[in-house]
Amino acid sequence: MKTTVNLYLKLTGILVILLFCKIQSVEATEISPLIGVGQENFAFNLKGIGTEKKEIAFEPNITGVSRIGVTAFGFSAGYSFRGNRKDLDPDKGSTTFSDWQLGYQSHNWGIDAFYQTYEGFYTRSMPQMQVYPNLHFQHYALMGRLAMNESEFTVSGLYDQSEPIKETAGKWYLMGGLRQYRMDTPISLLQQNYAGIDNELENMRNLTSSSLNFGIGGGKYWVNDNKLFAGILVDLFLTYGLYNYKFADAETTKSSYTTLSYDLKVGVGYAGEKYKFGLGTSADLVTLRTSREGHFQSISARALLYFRYVF
Repeated sequence: MKTTVNLYLKLTGILVILLFCKIQSVEATEISPLIGVGQENFAFNLKGIGTEKKEIAFEPNITGVSRIGVTAFGFSAGYSFRGNRKDLDPDKGSTTFSDWQLGYQSHNWGIDAFYQTYEGFYTRSMPQMQVYPNLHFQHYALMGRLAMNESEFTVSGLYDQSEPIKETAGKWYLMGGLRQYRMDTPISLLQQNYAGIDNELENMRNLTSSSLNFGIGGGKYWVNDNKLFAGILVDLFLTYGLYNYKFADAETTKSSYTTLSYDLKVGVGYAGEKYKFGLGTSADLVTLRTSREGHFQSISARALLYFRYVF
């Protein structure tokens, strides 16, 4: 048995080395380190609360968050941090957070992984601003994409010019993966004049969703003679989630729902031979169901202002 396990480990190691060498020989056509800084934002909305009530928007108190990114040979890593708390409004409470982004993008396929967690939100959707210092929202995922046609368009080129920018007719993708969400709150999400509208939602204290996602995406560049470019990528996908709900009386229920979500990326910049710079932005909207008719919409947005020099 031990000999068989060792054999499997050796074969796996050989395959990893061969794949790595293939990636390096095919994809690493140039060395162009990236220097980038950006901004991060996250919020989620609670909708479907009665017929006449507006949605409740929960926002973290994270003004002044910055983002750094590094890419090399198709691999990328990003991290968000807050360097200064002086501009935070103390009436909005305090938010702790962590946001990591990792990925690999080749010409025809790619993998992205991310981990986001936020604790401490506030809302102005009520007559008086309400602070939720222990409201916790966590999200992590592993998503992949595969091109359905040959084209010069690449996802990494769009966002930060990890790949050369060339005029293209556009590219279509199949995309999918796994996502995990968790929302915890020690107090009711429905406060003040929202209380009593939906007793089940008012008593919900925990939501966990493990989801399988599948959809399509399409992207395109526009490049002029001065090497200025603009590009866009839109993903539309179905999210089939297995849900667990926990309530204030410790009762739990389970359900499964299918929702529609999307991801949008936009890039603009200058694609020179030696010098490259630009702005990459993205917005990710995912819809989650509550135990009744209501639903959450989580919105993650980020921007990266970058500069590259090609050796």
